[in-house]
Amino acid sequence: SAAKCEGSEDNKMCTRENRLNLNLSAEEIKALTDEIIVKMTKVGDEVAAVQGPRTFENTIVPLARMDREMSPLISNCDFPMNVSTSEEVRNASSDSSDKLRKFSVDFGMREDIYEAVKAFEEQRKADNVQLGPEAERYVARTLRDFKRNGLHLDKAARDKVTELQKKISEREILFQKNINEDKSKLAFSKEDLEGLSDDFFNGLEDAGEGKKYVTLKYPDILPVMQKAKREETRKAMDHLRSHQCEESNVPLLEDTVALREELAGLLGYESHAAYTLEIRMSKATAAVDDMYDKLCPRLVPFANKELARLLQLKEEEKKERGEPFDNKINSWDFMYYHTLLKQKEYTIDEDVVKEYFPLDTVKRGLERAYQQILGLIFTKVEEPEELWHPDVECYSVQDAATQEFLGFYYLDLYPREGKYDHAAVSGLQCACDMEPTAQPVEGATRQCSVACMMANFTKPTATKPSLLQHSEVVTFFHEFGHVMHQLCTKARFAQFAGTATERDFVEAPSQMLENWCWEEQPLKNMSGHYQDAGKVLPEELLKNMLAAKNLNSGLLNLRQVFFGKYDLTIHRAKGRVDTGAEWSRLRESVSLIPNSSGGNGAAAFGHIMGGYDAGYYGYLWSEVFSADMFSIFKESGDLYSPVVGARYRTCILEPGGSRDGDEMVTSFLGRPLNPDAFLLTNGLISA
Repeated sequence: SAAKCEGSEDNKMCTRENRLNLNLSAEEIKALTDEIIVKMTKVGDEVAAVQGPRTFENTIVPLARMDREMSPLISNCDFPMNVSTSEEVRNASSDSSDKLRKFSVDFGMREDIYEAVKAFEEQRKADNVQLGPEAERYVARTLRDFKRNGLHLDKAARDKVTELQKKISEREILFQKNINEDKSKLAFSKEDLEGLSDDFFNGLEDAGEGKKYVTLKYPDILPVMQKAKREETRKAMDHLRSHQCEESNVPLLEDTVALREELAGLLGYESHAAYTLEIRMSKATAAVDDMYDKLCPRLVPFANKELARLLQLKEEEKKERGEPFDNKINSWDFMYYHTLLKQKEYTIDEDVVKEYFPLDTVKRGLERAYQQILGLIFTKVEEPEELWHPDVECYSVQDAATQEFLGFYYLDLYPREGKYDHAAVSGLQCACDMEPTAQPVEGATRQCSVACMMANFTKPTATKPSLLQHSEVVTFFHEFGHVMHQLCTKARFAQFAGTATERDFVEAPSQMLENWCWEEQPLKNMSGHYQDAGKVLPEELLKNMLAAKNLNSGLLNLRQVFFGKYDLTIHRAKGRVDTGAEWSRLRESVSLIPNSSGGNGAAAFGHIMGGYDAGYYGYLWSEVFSADMFSIFKESGDLYSPVVGARYRTCILEPGGSRDGDEMVTSFLGRPLNPDAFLLTNGLISA
């Protein structure tokens, strides 16, 4: 149903206009925020005030056009909170995000606009006027969202809904801001960091007296939890991480969970989880419970064996070091013994592996893979308009066959103070037709897509480039998959552009692309020793890495189950939830690793306050689709097959949210889903 964006001789289908300006001052952000509110209010007023018969042109077009026009303007205001180097700008951006989300709550509660769209739809049905599939979906979604906002309720109840939504939004923004601005760190001596390389130690921030600071940012904490031989050091860092933002964020989280429950009740749902899942692929919590009920009995026997092996390893190591053995794998032990086991049984040393994955080599290999598979051309923009930081790069994207321009993407890959602390992709300007139409228009002019990938990879030093752990290579592939989802979209309406699919489907396209990081040829193609680019991953090391792919996959998958179950549990509970007690209880009972440091880890669990509330299960849910989709590439005999790639682009990436997830998967597979593909990929059943 997505309009094809091709066939024009002069190649002006997508305008090259990038309407972003991500360098606004705090004052400019404030002014633009007010301007957006004025513009949107005016559109709403005009739609509501239409006299005479309601048509697609006078009722739907202005709303859909507004979605497109506002997309980059809103990003100009709310994206800098994640990347700006100025604290003043980050604060202004965070305030703007709060103001715009509250305005959006009000806009979504406008009864006059709801009545206008409803009148149009009734009129259309009475006159038997046909709409194109995407236009019809747009109208249906608009009405559905109004109803889910409670517009069928009386005035007093609607006012209460508005109030609750605003309170929730306020707390969610503050929660993420607290994590972004967190400066927790501990000072350690060289001896405290026994097991870590000199390079690592020298790259840390000075703490005086021969000590160095270790922060909670990935390039610091990850190697320490994997490599620090001294249990006290890992324990101290685990304690710091476990209690991160506890004081500021636990009250925000517990308030929000209670507010979400109250809101769901007001709207007639039994829980926030029931309300959220209604519009997901899963449709209801029973389907998610069913997934876990089937999966956990498969995972637990593996996990118990893995745990026994880690305990044995710990006992041996403690004996060697002459230290007491407590007969437990604590929360600060898992990553360390997982890494040690990799080293012992598969002779994989993360520090050696890293030397073969300099960031630039990985990036080139990744770009080649994506260009070949999806039939695209990426070109670095040499003199981009002023970017928000010198580390940021900008690329333009074209279709290889038609030369059609699709859009731009930014890469912002290194950590810095105040920056978003995980890896994520933001769609900054959505790609869609410039003019919304009732029927698809061939060759319609389109707004181009602009996306940004943020990550926190180790910064290059004077003597060494940025070197990635293999897990970071996987992250890079995954996140870049989201970039491609944004860039390849052919959705005609802004509301369906790019990653605007069901939340429990949105990870599948990216998860599928992670598989290239576990295959021999792609790994050779994107590796090269940082001192000698011609030296790719040695055969022996490569074979061992692939053999270790499913090392501890029982425990690692149960960790995902824990996050998902925790999220659903607190969003189904009746009454006030003690989020810390639940975290400890479920962590031990589900993931089999105790919450040894005793903190409330949910205080830094950004997902449940950042759009994945009652939705974290989606990571495992969508892996069932991604594993099966990858099998099509595997069966073709060519992982870089442009033929399968083109089908993938057409069936999965181009529709965006204009089709349902299960429909897209079935059309790509050409057969029903095979859920065993996931178990096979994870080594839980044999072929």
